[in-house]
Amino acid sequence: MGILGDDGVSAPGGPPPGPARHRTPTHDARNRPPPGHRPTGTWKLMDKDKTPDAARAADTPVRPATPHGPGPRERMSSIQQIESPDDATHPRRPGSARPRVRTGVQVRAPWPPRRDPEATAVIRPGDPEATAVIRPGDPEATAVIRPGDPEATAVIRPGDPEATAVIRPGDPEATAVIRPGDPEATAVIRPGDPEATAVIATPARDADAVPAASRAPVVPGRPGTGLPSRVAAPQRADGRDAELPGAGASRADAGPSHGQERRRIPRWERRRVPRGGPWDLGHAPFVLLVSSLGVLMVAWAYAGGRDSAAGAPVAYWIGQIVVFTPVVLRLLSRRMAGVAESFLLVMGLAINQYLLKWMYSPDQFRFPDELQHWLATTIVLETGKLFQPNPALPPAVHFPGLAEMGAAIASMTGLPVSVAGIMVAGVAHLVFVGVLFALVLRTSNSPAVAGVTCAIYATALHYLFFSSMFLYQTAALPFFMLAIWANRRWREGNGRVFAAITVLSIGLTTVCHHVTAFALVATLLLVSVAEVATHRPRRWSALIMPTVALAVVSAWILLVARDVIGYLEAPAEQVVETVRMLLTNEVSAGSVSAPVSVGQLVLQGSGLIGLFVLYLAVARDMVTRRDSDDWRWAALAGGAIFFAGNGVRFLGQNGPEIAGRLSTFTYVPISIIAAIALVRAVQILPARDAEGRRWWVQPALYVAPPTGRNLVLRVLAGSALVTILMIGARAGGWPPLGSLLPGPYLAGGFERSVDAYGVDAANWERTTLGPGHRVGGDVTSVSLASTYGRQDPVREVGSLYYADQWTLDDEQKVADLGLDYLVVDRRLSTQLPVSEAYFENDPRAGRITQPLTAAQIGKFDALSGVDRLYDNGTVRIYRMGNA
Repeated sequence: MGILGDDGVSAPGGPPPGPARHRTPTHDARNRPPPGHRPTGTWKLMDKDKTPDAARAADTPVRPATPHGPGPRERMSSIQQIESPDDATHPRRPGSARPRVRTGVQVRAPWPPRRDPEATAVIRPGDPEATAVIRPGDPEATAVIRPGDPEATAVIRPGDPEATAVIRPGDPEATAVIRPGDPEATAVIRPGDPEATAVIATPARDADAVPAASRAPVVPGRPGTGLPSRVAAPQRADGRDAELPGAGASRADAGPSHGQERRRIPRWERRRVPRGGPWDLGHAPFVLLVSSLGVLMVAWAYAGGRDSAAGAPVAYWIGQIVVFTPVVLRLLSRRMAGVAESFLLVMGLAINQYLLKWMYSPDQFRFPDELQHWLATTIVLETGKLFQPNPALPPAVHFPGLAEMGAAIASMTGLPVSVAGIMVAGVAHLVFVGVLFALVLRTSNSPAVAGVTCAIYATALHYLFFSSMFLYQTAALPFFMLAIWANRRWREGNGRVFAAITVLSIGLTTVCHHVTAFALVATLLLVSVAEVATHRPRRWSALIMPTVALAVVSAWILLVARDVIGYLEAPAEQVVETVRMLLTNEVSAGSVSAPVSVGQLVLQGSGLIGLFVLYLAVARDMVTRRDSDDWRWAALAGGAIFFAGNGVRFLGQNGPEIAGRLSTFTYVPISIIAAIALVRAVQILPARDAEGRRWWVQPALYVAPPTGRNLVLRVLAGSALVTILMIGARAGGWPPLGSLLPGPYLAGGFERSVDAYGVDAANWERTTLGPGHRVGGDVTSVSLASTYGRQDPVREVGSLYYADQWTLDDEQKVADLGLDYLVVDRRLSTQLPVSEAYFENDPRAGRITQPLTAAQIGKFDALSGVDRLYDNGTVRIYRMGNA
């Protein structure tokens, strides 16, 4: 199959499973299906007394079911479907005896039709509407060929991820050789010849042995007809005709008889055959049990961090690896049971990782952004109205999706807002991962690719914490991914229902989060442009959804949420200013990014280099094969955007945060590309061709799949790369490296800076001072004052703390800021900030070498006109002159 299939998950349909028969479609009243099933016609054996022309005149061409149901583009009148679970049909070799056709009686297809991984399809590339579905030995290896399109190039890897054939139906000289799962089973397709009919067969499990020298030919019928004149049966190993079962015993009780031999299935082929049904969970329960042991280790590390235990950091990292790596190893193995096992592994990993986030602070929200949305939800719950002012985060007022969901859960259950928020964030996070799995499964038709994509995405910088916190981005991400998935289904011709789901998801994303809405417009536009560019004739209708998304988002921003423009303008201007200073060799406090340790750089750099190597391998593979799949090209373009976005982290104080938030969206396409490379075993270093060329040549048609030590090394190398990505993300993502474990107070430590002293001071502000006053302080003091205290935060007060002497300039700054109260935490004079800054917009960010002095902290007690109103021994609150 292709790297990503065109038709997603194969749906039941096509010819009925069972013994091999040459059947022609007919519509017999006696064979009507039971209610609730879509008929695909019945099948009967050709009567030996009828000529081929008479047989064609008496029968009606069938309209086989496709993976997405029949449609106007899926009429396959010129395809004769053949099924050979026990007898493989192949072109006859010279010198072999011509076998005879054995006829039989009429049979009826069982209802409902079942998916048959051993189904064989006949391809006649001369018919513009002929579409063939190939499932050669593996339900995941499905390829769709539409030979009527000169530009349509199908990549087939039937039964082996490296056995690849490229078919270009517009070239009459183009000949493709397909070896579907068996090096001896070779079919030749010449798409330019309307009478060149090829049968592709895959040796079935427990099938009778058919020597290569005795394989029978397919005699093509007349041009334009739907049936071949004759299909010859293969011979048995003893030289006699192989019986076409049907009138005799069923396959269940048909054992080796008349000297027939059982074919021994190669070990590598057995690895590709699913072991059970669609609900087989395989080894997923055991793997997730091992992963859960890692959750316990991280929980012990969190408890040790609160008690300052020496071994807590070691236990934390071991636990993270135990949670993550066993799942990746299983997803990369070649013997997964199927979709159910892959989906369970992905969702189990997402649950375990969400538990890691929740256990960090199970009793209350501590991250500043979570506190801001906690306040927004509390205001909605108290007032019963949306769009109420939120001093902690004014732009969130016009994006009330998260607050509405949290308030609804809290009001219906009576739970506290913090508990309701944890539930909303957890469900949204899991839905996002589930829809991402469904989307990649739809585009790749491979549970392994879908599962590995989700596992790699779990190594994004902000995945573990930021993307699963109680934030309005977390609420928007499921609708973001649902819109992409529904748009895919709509473009496949599945009806207006999916178009409606896409539009609804666009609206829900827009009212939840501004940046996610912008990213949705960009993603839909990227996918649509790729579809327009790769199809002939141009599919301009693909631009409908990006246009709708742009209109919805623009209308909401311009008519409702106009303040978000100013909110996003400041960080954008800072990035632009930093780039300008880099080009002009200027230096300022805002242009200096936070320093990064050497170990962190090595980890993250190694992971990025690994991703880049995989990206180049897939890109070379797609270019040399002349790939025409629009979704693969869209993913490739998105991967390039990911690598460009990583450079933003070095642009100023907000660079790392901007890069991390961008990776929430750009990490999806690079995860898909990396999963394709790992699962499909794309060659990093291709072999030389006959002329000695290595790089820009078409890959070989058949490459033996990795087995034995080679397979083990591939799985271990892929798992090691993904694990390194995970460790680098934990070290460089959120929370900062110095705050990975909960514990005592840390200056500038965000979650680690929230403790009882600060919360008590904020509650005093609300009860004693009343809400709405202008209050300044360090990052944590301002966050608590604006949420628990309901005050108006003032964040540009860093220079007031750094001043050794109080001057008139400081007085003027207090007046300009309209500052009413100032919060001073005495612990700022005993610790360096772990985040390289004490304050938001800190003028000395990244350049702080020693804590604030006691004189700088205590100078406010000696100022005239400044009163100390509150002191709990650690936190003091001063009334400034404007109060």
